Amino acid sequence: MSLVRGLHWFRNDLRLRDNTTLLALADRVDEWLPVFIFDPGFLGDDPDLPRVRFLKDCVSRLRDDLSSRGVALCIREGDPAEVLTRLVDETRSEIVSFGAADTPLARRRDEAVGAAIKKVGASTLVIRDHTVFGPEEIRTKQDGVYSVYTPYKNAWWARWFEAPRHAAKRVRLPAIALELKSDNLQIALSSSTSSTSKVGLPAGGEIAAARRLKSFLTDSISDYEVSRDFPAVDGTSRLSPYLRFGVISPRRCFDEALALGAAQPAAMEGVRKWLDELVWREFYAMVLANSPRVLTQNFRREYDHLEWSGSDAEFEAWRLGKTGYPIVDAGMRQLAQTGWMHNRVRMIVASFLTKDLLIDWRRGARHFFDSLVDGDPASNSGGWQWAASTGTDSQPYFRIFNPTLQGQKWDPEGIYIRRFIPELRGIETRFIHAPWKAKEPPIDYPSPIVDHSIQRERALDAYRSARAKGA
Repeated sequence: MSLVRGLHWFRNDLRLRDNTTLLALADRVDEWLPVFIFDPGFLGDDPDLPRVRFLKDCVSRLRDDLSSRGVALCIREGDPAEVLTRLVDETRSEIVSFGAADTPLARRRDEAVGAAIKKVGASTLVIRDHTVFGPEEIRTKQDGVYSVYTPYKNAWWARWFEAPRHAAKRVRLPAIALELKSDNLQIALSSSTSSTSKVGLPAGGEIAAARRLKSFLTDSISDYEVSRDFPAVDGTSRLSPYLRFGVISPRRCFDEALALGAAQPAAMEGVRKWLDELVWREFYAMVLANSPRVLTQNFRREYDHLEWSGSDAEFEAWRLGKTGYPIVDAGMRQLAQTGWMHNRVRMIVASFLTKDLLIDWRRGARHFFDSLVDGDPASNSGGWQWAASTGTDSQPYFRIFNPTLQGQKWDPEGIYIRRFIPELRGIETRFIHAPWKAKEPPIDYPSPIVDHSIQRERALDAYRSARAKGA
């Protein structure tokens, strides 16, 4: 009897534990080969983007993990449809497995891959694994699509407790008879002994993700509901990069957090608040899958008439962290220095760009996507459209963050601001959020580029006008 062989194409599931698609493949074949493909169409033109550097580190650590267990990760470079059909031929594989994707570009790629695989006589095994539930699994009672988070969240949790549970486990790794060489890559992979943390990014890989989850659940989750909004405090999970590339499964996060809450009832409030934030991630993935246009278009069509009147010079001041509003500038400098930004500050800087500067949210979303280690298309566009009031379940257009008051509320002592703005480290705390009011303002820190009170009225007028035109 001949052996049945398969290929697993790792993508945004760079882990061996609780990998649904890989487990399903291993149950169907006698031997399987792990493959990762560096696709130039998805990497973009800049190999030094934070998310690309982090991805490479995760791939490197997956390779080392597999190698330690006697299995070689085949790493290739090129168009996935061409690479996979060649590998099917080389290995005589009958099944190619990979996780389902949501973005329009990824769906077109996967359709091309599926057609190419079928043409050479093999089949594909595609299972959703990037989120707990797929976009078709959480529906309204009328079988429609949710556009408001809270009812979606309630339906999501109802489905969670109804769904059969399975224990997270590592996949069996049968040795494959063939040894395939990886490409001589132009893209350098980092060694696991050289952490990306040396260049401001977290260490990649499944072990690092598990450690971060354990640390968060042990040290921070009990206070999460309060501490998560203060950027000077390490009160958030910092798991978003690992979830972005599937280095840890969302199911594992839910299972371990709920187990902790059951064992320590005092922690349950923080547990549920954190998990509700992870449901936002599922909500935005559902929105994107059902409305792919949200990547580049307003979900709420009435705002297609919005006049974005901000200037390029103002965008550059925002990008460089030189707006004169300390909480905004600290956030943008944190992003530049670390490839990450605290979530509360993300909302503040996004509101400032779209409402105070009246600059198109798409410009901000593009900059975030290029700069963030956890840049995720669905969450990125969803978050930006929330801030700009153009998306699903977005904040009302008339709710405009005052950057000075936001700083005073969430960084009252200016600890976060001083961490990222050295020009303000010597200023009195009473002036840390409005340094222009000091008797002797810092000469090396800019004055505010706009007056918030004036810009707020301009924004309200612009939004009202757009709504009238779109009525």
